[in-house]
Amino acid sequence: MKRIAFTVSLTIALMGCAGHEQKSKDFENALANKFCSDNFFAEHEAKIKRNSDVIYTGINAGLVARSCQGYEKSNMFFDAAEESYKNDVDLQNIANKGAKTVMATLVNDNMFDYKGSLYERIMVNSYKGLNYMSLGDYDNARVEFNRALLRQDKAKEYFAKQVEQNRAKLDESKKFTDKENLDNSSSQIMSKYDGFFKEFDTTKDFVNPYATYLASVFFYMEKDYGKAADLFKEVAIINPDDKQIQKQLQLFDKRANAVTTKKAKNYIFVSYEDGFGAIKEEFKFTLPLIIDRKVITSTFAMPTLKKREASFGELKVNNVATSQVVDFDSVVATEFKINLPAEITKSVASTVVKTALNVAVAKNDTTGGFLALASSIATTVATQADVRSWRGLPKTASVSMHENKGKVEILAANGEEIFSQKVDKNKNVLIVVRSFAPYLPTQVSVIER
Repeated sequence: MKRIAFTVSLTIALMGCAGHEQKSKDFENALANKFCSDNFFAEHEAKIKRNSDVIYTGINAGLVARSCQGYEKSNMFFDAAEESYKNDVDLQNIANKGAKTVMATLVNDNMFDYKGSLYERIMVNSYKGLNYMSLGDYDNARVEFNRALLRQDKAKEYFAKQVEQNRAKLDESKKFTDKENLDNSSSQIMSKYDGFFKEFDTTKDFVNPYATYLASVFFYMEKDYGKAADLFKEVAIINPDDKQIQKQLQLFDKRANAVTTKKAKNYIFVSYEDGFGAIKEEFKFTLPLIIDRKVITSTFAMPTLKKREASFGELKVNNVATSQVVDFDSVVATEFKINLPAEITKSVASTVVKTALNVAVAKNDTTGGFLALASSIATTVATQADVRSWRGLPKTASVSMHENKGKVEILAANGEEIFSQKVDKNKNVLIVVRSFAPYLPTQVSVIER
């Protein structure tokens, strides 16, 4: 009975990391259905205070709070996530990183707190900026958009560092396996991704023009027309054939170079966040490994990306269709592709170590098979890919600009009314529309300045 209890206890301990998928779905449901329960937020605030997976909790609960128009609460969660980025990810010392690499090889990354992705960090600052705009705090909004731009401008440098970090992880993982298993298995796993990225428009350089667009509109509304025009040029360069984007660039340039004191027209800017972006999924497969001079078939678990459905695709604002500025799926896939070689190496090292341990336990088991059973069960449970991500981000973002004549009407492509409201024609207006699916509530925030 003690042996059975040991087996069960070990399995339960390793299964502690198995609930991430359900947590992700819970956050997604709360976001899409605008679940604004005080108990929900109190529960996740308590997790933040316990330092429990702060980044993962902060970005997800923060976005739910934003959808509920709880902008201060949203920024509290985002602040916690950003602070954890700085302290637990960026500044983590080499010894701790090495120790986690060892543990991840023996178990898996699910045992550790979520580290987040670069594209997620940029959007944290962008959403914080929008939250502050909704609160009327334009000084702090400026800080956040500048932070988002800094992350954007430094993207190449960040990626270069990330490649170096991944190389360091690769070197660390190599210590746990031999060259033959590493080379053979890595090439076979990489071949399984052949054709996978054809579904995604990955780019050589990391670019998220939606963050740049939001910042450009902010600076325009703040009457910093020169900076607004400079930023919008970056968006226009990526969309050279889009007439509406080019029209907006002309307006921004004209306003930046204006010498007249004549009062300028006011405008309505609409940003539309559509659908749910790509998510990570696990796929498992078996490959042969050479352990103790024998060929043993072992199970591997790796992440892939899965595209999800759009919502309305585009909207018509005052009878003009929105123009897409970013495909978030491509942004996600670009970072995923850069990290893939290191992930493969780590997975091979982990599987070789676990398989070798199982073989050694089986050869030296004097418990009648109970130890071998426990080892086998533990390995099965521990063979899991880390599929955590910020699942609330949109699939695409599209925008439009209109002279402010005092009213805005937003329709779906089929003519269904999404939003209709009078606005102050003496102000510039930013309207952020979020739709997850045509059958789910559409969320709209209006900011006048």
